[in-house]
Parts: sequence; C-alpha cells; structure tokens
Amino acid sequence: GKTIAVTRRETAPDGTEFVLTESLVDFNRAGCALVEIVFNPDIRSANDAASVLSTLRDTMRYIGTCDGRMEEGSLRCDLNISIAPINFDGNDENRDLDNPFQDSLPPGTGNRVEVKNLNSIKQVFSAAQYEATRQAEAHANGVPTQRETRTFDVKSAQYEATRQAEAHVNGVPTQRETRTFDVKSGKTVTIRSKEGAVDYRFMPEPDLPPIVLNKEVLNGMPLEMFLQQNLPELPEQATIRLMEEYGLTEDVALVITGDPPSVKMYEEAVSTCRQELGDEVPKKLNETVANWLCNDLFALVKEGVAEDEYSVEYSRVSGVQLGQLVAQMVEGSISTTMAKKILNLMYHEDLAKSPRLIAEERNLQVITDLDTLEEICKQVIEQHDSQLEQYKKGGKHVRKMKKFFLGKAMAHSRGNAQPELLSDALDEMLEKLAPDVTE
Repeated sequence: GKTIAVTRRETAPDGTEFVLTESLVDFNRAGCALVEIVFNPDIRSANDAASVLSTLRDTMRYIGTCDGRMEEGSLRCDLNISIAPINFDGNDENRDLDNPFQDSLPPGTGNRVEVKNLNSIKQVFSAAQYEATRQAEAHANGVPTQRETRTFDVKSAQYEATRQAEAHVNGVPTQRETRTFDVKSGKTVTIRSKEGAVDYRFMPEPDLPPIVLNKEVLNGMPLEMFLQQNLPELPEQATIRLMEEYGLTEDVALVITGDPPSVKMYEEAVSTCRQELGDEVPKKLNETVANWLCNDLFALVKEGVAEDEYSVEYSRVSGVQLGQLVAQMVEGSISTTMAKKILNLMYHEDLAKSPRLIAEERNLQVITDLDTLEEICKQVIEQHDSQLEQYKKGGKHVRKMKKFFLGKAMAHSRGNAQPELLSDALDEMLEKLAPDVTE
C-alpha cells in the first residue's frame, strides 16, 4: 500500500463557543485538548484523501482516542489542495514559496487552497474533486490560484464555479479570501480577506518540556517493543488476522474491523457456535457467522441511526446469542426464515431470552419427525379427494398433484416442516393410498 507520512501532531486547548442567537458563551469544552495531525503532501487524489481519513478514523476508534463521529464534531478535516501540470513547461510563477514542502512537490505545483471543517469522508472526497477541478479550470483560463481558505457545501459548488467564471469574464480575478455558503440565497458570501500567506504560527509551550522517549521512560524497552506490548490491535492487523485465522475474504474482514466492537462480537459468536455444535462443525461456519453479523445484525443496528453512528456496541443481541442462533440453524432445528424471525424478536422484544427458548415458546422449530410429517400429509390428502383421483390417473398428473399436495402440507405445518423430509413423507403416504401409480 501507499505510505502517507505524518509531519507533526499538535495539541491545542479548545476555546469557548459563542451562541449568537442567545448572546451566550458556552464554556463546556473550554480547555479540552484538541489534537491536530498534519500530514505530508503525499496525497495525490480524492481517493487517497478519503482513504487516509478513513484509516485515521478507524485507528483512533481502535486505540480509544475518539469515537470518530465526524457529524458530531469528534473528528473534522481541513483539506489543503493544490494542482500541478502533467507536463511542466518551466513556468514557475505560481509557485507557493511559503510551502515548506515545495522542493518535494511536483514541478509547477501552484498555491494551496484550504477547505475548512469537512465533517464526513464523502465531503472530503467531493471537496477534493471539486476544488481540484475549480483550480484546473481557473488555470486554463489564465487565472492563477490564490492563497485562500474556503468552506465547502455540495449545493454551493455549482454556484461558486459560475460566480468565479463570471468574475473572470468581467475582469475581476479571484481574491485571497474566506467565504461561506448562504443557504437562503444559494450564494457564497465573503467572510474575510487574507492579508498574508501564513495563517497560523505555532510556538513551543515553555511550561511543557519535550518528552524524551528513552529506555528509562519506556520501562527499559526499545520503542518498537514498548508499542507492541502496549498498543491495542490496530485495524490493519485485525483485518489480516481475521483473514488468516478465520478464512474470511478481505471485503468481509474490512466490514467487521470497520467497527472495532464487531471484532470481539464476531469471535465470541464463532466460539459459542463451535461449542454448541461440538464435533459437527461445517467447513464454512466462520463465513456463515460473518454473514449473519455483517448483513442481518448490522441491518438491525442501523435502524434509525446515521451511517457513521451505528456500532454493535449498542446491539441488543450479544455475540453469544448470535452464535447460539447460527448453531441452531446449522444443526437444522430451525430454518433460515425462522432464524431471521428469531433474531428480530431477540432484538426488539425478547431481549434477555436465548434463541432456543424463543424458538420453543413461539413454535419456531423445524419438524423432522417422520411420523408427524406423514400424519400431516395424510390429513392434507384426505381433505382433497378430487386431487387424489387426478393423481391416480398417473402420467402428467402425478408431478402436478405432488407439487399441489406438497404446497398444502407445508402450509399445514406453517412452514415448519423440513422440505426434503416432508417430500419423502408425502411419497410414502401416496404410495400407501394410491399404489402402482406411475408418471
């Protein structure tokens, strides 16, 4: 995979929040440490930007730094975007001289534009694409990109492109400024102009001495060994382990590791399922449990919540219950349809009950007893004399009437009969009531 280097990590205290509509100052978060992670300009596409943010968010979730809920402000992204020509002609007049990474950037890289406060991975991807396209169009029209800070709104993207194009036609170049989007008017509005290229200046805090990570601080261990012993399992490591130990595909493993509590739930469900089944463990058990977790349980957890908010941490069904449910289905005591119904009942109604208890109380169990199945078939056949007479004619009527009786018998069992055994029981009963009939 591609390596994106981290330049530095900065910590700053959060300020107060002004509630303008009520003339109040909110001090609830004042002084809380905010961590800013600055990456080297190694990102070369909107896909790279989205992937870096997604990886960072997953890592933060795993180590417990934050919950990663971008829509709530737990994690935000400020995106700096600049463009460079594919074929550099030697014209370097738009070079960003204040960029400390200028020497490591592609020749001809222009001024960078900062897009502030992006609160979803989708916004990062869209903003990167839009801003790169905007700068490329401006460059093609002979308008160099200025140093500026911008805000991004999906609805305003088309308007802003039109505004700048009209301004250029009228001889008004794009200025160094900060703009916002007015929802009511559908226009971007200037907040402030930038007087200088350097927007932020950082200095060491004299009361906070530097931390030297020597062996004394790290309990006599080298840094790499200290990290191995103290860091929790990271997303990439978890993904590889699920693939190697459980034989999952990369796509499925990534879905599970995308929600850190899901890894523990998955392993708990697999362990429970194996204990329930004993020696009768099918080859694809791990895959079956993963499918029930990623498809059926995730669907229930997602009900009524935003895409970035769902987590099995809030699931009303435990890993043990999920494992018990899959074991019942694998051993054949319940059908797939019954298992889905039981899972729904466990999640919404019978929260503390085991799937076996729910199956018994709700009569959600596959009928496998041959005597019971034959009795069901006998009752169905006796209730349909005319169809039995047609069956006795033989030939083309045999298959048609078998299908008819089988459907009626399954309905009579309320869908609880095991299909293959029910078909065998029907053949036995028809042979008794109408012997020597052939197709």
